[in-house]
Amino acid sequence: MSEEILRALMQLFALLTKQDGGVEEKEENYVRNFLKSQLGETGTGAYFELFREAAGLNDPAPSREKRRTSVLDSVRILGICRKINKTLNQSQKIVVLVRLFELVGSDKKLTEQRLSIIKTVSDVFRLREEEFESIHLFVMANKEKEAAINPGILCLHSQKIYNETGSELIPAEGGDLWFLRIPDLNLYFIRYTGKEDLYLNGLSLHAHRIYIFTRGSTIRLPHGKPLYYSDISSYFLDTKAPQELFFEAKNISYKFKNQSFGFSDISFNARHGNLVGIMGSSGSGKTTLLNVLSGMFPPATGSVNLNGIPVNSEEIRGSIGYVPEDDALFEELTVFENLYYNTKLCFKDLSAAEIRRKTEISLERLGLTAQKDLKVG
Repeated sequence: MSEEILRALMQLFALLTKQDGGVEEKEENYVRNFLKSQLGETGTGAYFELFREAAGLNDPAPSREKRRTSVLDSVRILGICRKINKTLNQSQKIVVLVRLFELVGSDKKLTEQRLSIIKTVSDVFRLREEEFESIHLFVMANKEKEAAINPGILCLHSQKIYNETGSELIPAEGGDLWFLRIPDLNLYFIRYTGKEDLYLNGLSLHAHRIYIFTRGSTIRLPHGKPLYYSDISSYFLDTKAPQELFFEAKNISYKFKNQSFGFSDISFNARHGNLVGIMGSSGSGKTTLLNVLSGMFPPATGSVNLNGIPVNSEEIRGSIGYVPEDDALFEELTVFENLYYNTKLCFKDLSAAEIRRKTEISLERLGLTAQKDLKVG
C-alpha cells in the first residue's frame, strides 16, 4: 500500500473514531495491528503518530464527550476521499470500505454518525448500494443466520452450512468461517468467528479479523480436509454454471507486438473428463497457445469459451487454473524482491520509485503484503 494511501487511511480512521466519545482502546489497537500487517514490526511509528494527532489523542486532555461530526471534519473526509478516489482501483476501494467497518466493529461501536461517515466514503467511491449493504452485514453481523440471508455471504459452521437456500455443499468441520463475494470484481473476503486453530496459506487466522481470500488460497482446518479457493468460488458460481463443462476454442490466432503470428486459425473443443495433449517442437507456439486458452492473453481473432462464457470474463475467473512448466522465482530472494526484479525486466524505462510502486500494487492484488519479506523457497 503506497505512502499516500496509508496516510489518507490514517486520517480517515482518525476522523471516524473521534466521533461519539472518541477513540476506544480496541480501536487504537486495531490501527496499530493494521499498520504492522502492512509495514511489519518496524516503520509504523510515523503513521500511528499521524492517526493519534488527527484523532486528538495527543491533546493534553482529550474530550470523551459525545459530539456530532463537525463541519470541518465533514469537509476533511470529503477531501481525503476525493483525493484517493483518483488513485485507487475498484478493488482497493472495496478493501478501504471493509477496513472502515472492521475498525468500528473492533469495539462494536457503529453509531449513526459513524455509519454516516462510512456511507459518505462509499458514495464518493461510487460503490453500489448492494456492495455497501453486503460489507456492512458481513463485518457487523453477530450470528450466521443474520448474515446468510445475503446471497453474497456464505457461512460455514462446524456442523451446519447456512445459506439462503439451506443447501449443504461444503463440509467445514471445525469451521465457523464466513465468506463474502463482491460479484462485479470476483473479490472474496474471509472472517473467522471460532476459537480453534485455523490457518490461511500457512498463517494463523485471527478471530473476527477480515482477510482477503485470493485465488489459490487454502484453509487448513483442525478436522477434515482443507478448504480451497475453488471450493468457495464454485459454491457461488453453482447457480450459474451447468454441471456439464464444455470448453471451446474457435478460429483463434495470436499476434505478437511485431505483428508476427504466434499461431493462427486453431479450433478444438473438449468436454468434462476429456484429456487433451498439445505437442510441438520448441518455439512452435505451445506456451503461447496455452496462455490464450487460459485467458491470460487475448486472441487476435476467434474466441475461447467455457460453457459459452469467455474465459477472461469476471464471471468465471478463478475457475480455470494454469500451472506453467517452470516457475520463474528465485529461492534466494524474498517475495517482494522477486516481483521487483521481474517488474524491472518488464518496465525497464520506469524509474526505481515507479517500479517499486508497481511491485507494491502487485503484492496488494495477490494478497501477499504480509509475506513480502519471506523467501519463496
